[in-house]
Amino acid sequence: MNRKTGRNSREPAENRPTGTFKLTIDEKDLATGSFDAQERRAQPRQEYASNRAYVTEKERKAEHKAHKKRNRLKARKNRRIFSLVWLCMVLLVSFTLGSYLITGSNDFFAVGRSEGTVSVTIPEHVTREELSQILYEAHAINEPEFFDLYCAVTVDDEELEYFQPGTYDLGTNLDYQDIISTLQGGNQIREEVRITFPEGTTALEAAALLEENEVCSQEEFLTAINSSDFDDYDAIAPLANATGRYYKLEGYLFPDTYDFYKGEDIDSVVGKLVNNFQNRVEDLSRQIEESGMTLDQVVILASIIQREAASPQDMYDVSAVLHNRLDFGADYGIYRLECDSTMYYPYKTANDVPQTDALAYGSYDTYEIEGLPAGAICNPGLDAIRAAVLPNTDGDAANYLYFCHSADGTAYYATNAADHDYNLQLAGLR
Repeated sequence: MNRKTGRNSREPAENRPTGTFKLTIDEKDLATGSFDAQERRAQPRQEYASNRAYVTEKERKAEHKAHKKRNRLKARKNRRIFSLVWLCMVLLVSFTLGSYLITGSNDFFAVGRSEGTVSVTIPEHVTREELSQILYEAHAINEPEFFDLYCAVTVDDEELEYFQPGTYDLGTNLDYQDIISTLQGGNQIREEVRITFPEGTTALEAAALLEENEVCSQEEFLTAINSSDFDDYDAIAPLANATGRYYKLEGYLFPDTYDFYKGEDIDSVVGKLVNNFQNRVEDLSRQIEESGMTLDQVVILASIIQREAASPQDMYDVSAVLHNRLDFGADYGIYRLECDSTMYYPYKTANDVPQTDALAYGSYDTYEIEGLPAGAICNPGLDAIRAAVLPNTDGDAANYLYFCHSADGTAYYATNAADHDYNLQLAGLR
């Protein structure tokens, strides 16, 4: 249906006039403001868009703020986790390193190893790693890595060439440095010998036994026991500056059975004897102190008791005679011990004395000197040492001043010279 066109009629777009838009407002409407309704109808869409934009910006800022807060919390949590992990790692490393150092140090000082001796074969041109593994497999060490580290720090590659190839007999009580010294010194398996020093053995006799068994020479041993280097031994340290003694360590070379290596180091030989003495006498330290005598006086007296007594039981009565002579013998005109065993020291009989030494033993002869001799005349056993500290004081023994023995070892004691002369006859000595 066709309609008459007018101002408000719709026309196809192609037929619409182009140009600027023109709005006509009547003066009446302008005066009354009747156009407000139309303007208000246009405002809601504009205000909604504006409010929507404001809300969106506010939400974006809030979201951004919340996101930053979440990131801070997450970072804080991550730092805690990282710190905890790091702490655990530090503790684990510290514990592992501490355990390694402790076990390594113990092995360095040979602590915790089983006692014994192991055989180790070292090839030519051995490396540190090979040496560590060889010693470990032979049970000479327990920590091959620590030994390898020790060698890396202390042993140059050139020094490894000084490890002598061969088979070695190593004690499991050797520390790392002793093992290295042994391998570099070429001390290969040595024959072990067992020597028994009877109670009353003299230094000269001990030296002869050691040389006979190829442990060391007599001269080497006698020189060592007469030196002044005794700082390692508390018991004999005061003897370093002793004068008038034939052999300074006579009396301190404890008689016992020992295992030595042929060609053993002389300090090791002497150390075994002296250490044994210190260990054995330690239990008597209180009694020695209470006796009022020095250790050296006890040893000298014990050496005479050892040589004069016929049996361990006899030692306590012989000790009583010697103590009484020293304590109150002068009251009876007795000023000397007068013991035959002291006459020819360091030899046992007149026939043993070389002509060159005929005048050397005067300071030991108790027929010539008053009191105790300059030093011990032999190496006493524990019974003699105990008797020297604890003489018999029961009954007549408290006044014994004389004694003698028959050929079969029977002992006779007397409190006066007349009874002693009679005992000499009974013993077949007159």
